[in-house]
Order: sequence, then C-alpha cells, then structure tokens
Amino acid sequence: MGEMLTVLTIAGIAIVLVVASLLRRARRGECLVVTRHRRIVRIASGSTTFAVPGFHEVLAWPIEPIEIAIVVRARTSDDQDVRVLATFSVDVDPPRIGAAYIDPRAVLHTALERRLAAAVRALPAARLAGRDGLENAVDGIRIDGLAAGVVTDSVIDEIELLLHPDRPGDGG
Repeated sequence: MGEMLTVLTIAGIAIVLVVASLLRRARRGECLVVTRHRRIVRIASGSTTFAVPGFHEVLAWPIEPIEIAIVVRARTSDDQDVRVLATFSVDVDPPRIGAAYIDPRAVLHTALERRLAAAVRALPAARLAGRDGLENAVDGIRIDGLAAGVVTDSVIDEIELLLHPDRPGDGG
C-alpha cells in the first residue's frame, strides 16, 4: 500500500509539473499571442493561455500604450548638425491572426527614428524647439508597416546643436 501511495504521489507531481509547463501568463499591459513558426495562430483572450512547448511559442503583445525613447542625429534644413532625444507614447494596433510575429517595440522604434530624422531635416535649427517644431511634427502620426500604431504623446527631452570647429564653412 505504501509503494502505491508513493507511485501515485510521484505521478501526481509529474502531472502538475507538465500542466504548469503548458500554461503561460500575461504580464500587466500585455496580451499573449501564440505562434507556430513565427506566425500568429491564436490571441489569448484572457491573461493565461495553453501552449505546447516545442510546437507553439507564446509571446507578449502590448495592449496599453508603450513608451519608446529615441536618439536621432540629423542635419536641419539650414545644415546644422543636431542630436535629438525624444520620448514617444505609442498606442500599438492589436495583432492579426495569420500575420508574422514581429516585435512591435523594435519595429516602431525604427519607424519613429526615421520619422523624427525626417522632421529634423525639414526644419531649420531655430524652429526645432518652438511651438511649430518637432513635437507638432510627430504628435498624432500613424505608423504603418510591419507593426502599426498611433503616436499619442511626444516629448522632446533634449535638442543639442553639435559644433564642428574644424569643418569648413562653420566659421572656424
């Protein structure tokens, strides 16, 4: 009788461990997407989902706005070299079943870098920090591509004018 109880206890523990390895839990502000070969096959409706290790991969997707900090170095329209530090709040579009999973944070970071650099190139240095400067140039824009979202807030944290005394044409 004692041996049977030991075997049942070990079997019970093994079953609990197997079931626990199949469950995944979402963190706050995220939902879970289940992928197979990096294609989204299911979006978890709750905060916990079931997935078979080795067959499915469970990845996080932001459902609340995310913050993305960016540093861009670019030339203004009046040929001044500047470095801009900005923080964006982006409302990410929900994932689509059947689409390839690509980390939305990385894709949106790259897209925002390009948009901010284009905005810097379109303005003279004196207007970068003004009312009609960089914040208005990127606030509310929609980003489409591999991952999509809308910029809900932007803060230009820092704008540095980079001086190059040895460069011809800079008066040095």
